[in-house]
Amino acid sequence: MTSTDRRAGATWADIDAEDGQPHGVLLIHGQPGSSLIWNRVRPLLRDRGLRVMAVDRPGYGHTGGDALNQLDNAAALARLLDERHTPPAVIVGHSLGAGIALALAAAAPHHVRALVLVAPAAGPAAITATDRALAARVVGPSLSWLGFRTAGLLLHIPVLRRRILIGRAGLSATDAEEVVRRMTPGDVWRSFTIEQRHLVRDAHELQQRLDAIRCPVVIVAGTRDRIVRPRVAAAVAGQLPEACLITTDAGHLIPVDDPDAVVDAVLRALRLDYRKSLSPRSGQRNA
Repeated sequence: MTSTDRRAGATWADIDAEDGQPHGVLLIHGQPGSSLIWNRVRPLLRDRGLRVMAVDRPGYGHTGGDALNQLDNAAALARLLDERHTPPAVIVGHSLGAGIALALAAAAPHHVRALVLVAPAAGPAAITATDRALAARVVGPSLSWLGFRTAGLLLHIPVLRRRILIGRAGLSATDAEEVVRRMTPGDVWRSFTIEQRHLVRDAHELQQRLDAIRCPVVIVAGTRDRIVRPRVAAAVAGQLPEACLITTDAGHLIPVDDPDAVVDAVLRALRLDYRKSLSPRSGQRNA
């Protein structure tokens, strides 16, 4: 089932809205990518009775339009949630998607029960020299085009496609072929380049919005992550008063390598939200 916001180009890639499921989980992928990165996480969440929503962000997957910055991505998601009258959800963001989750919590807190930030690429601490090179006006687009072109050509080799996309990432053969088709000669590299520029340019603005976030936050960091190192995740946690940090023996692709860690973080976030909801009641009883 899909629903599209034509103004923002955002598309729900998967919605399981069965009656009787009490909690919603919204999954936001990183950069580049699509909702397919959650393929190992989604069934585990559904097995625990949770309603799962995953989104292809503008410029990726089945979504058309141009890529947006993190704040505009959050605004597009807020519009979709408003239009669907969706109750507050646990918002799970991976990598750059974690920054979008933070922006959503700051701008539209009524949509957010709790946050789960997986390998969060958010704030100035996450910006590396590589990020700045990829965001450069001339060098960035050239590096992005070359990188995606090379990856697409390599993944056209059946044995590599089966090993990486099917064996490791858990995609179906059809989904794997779709990923390769979109990479070469698709426009994913353009979306990546646009978002890379915004990532570097808007890092300080996003950081300034963190003070507005009051919901529980669970951050998952991979001890072997070379893209968002554990110290970066710890820096994000230190700026959020309601945050707790957990680690897992994984690299950057935690939803692929350790989906159970993501599920455990969602369940912890729900418990923290429940305890927080009881605090005012306890205070009222004591009064």
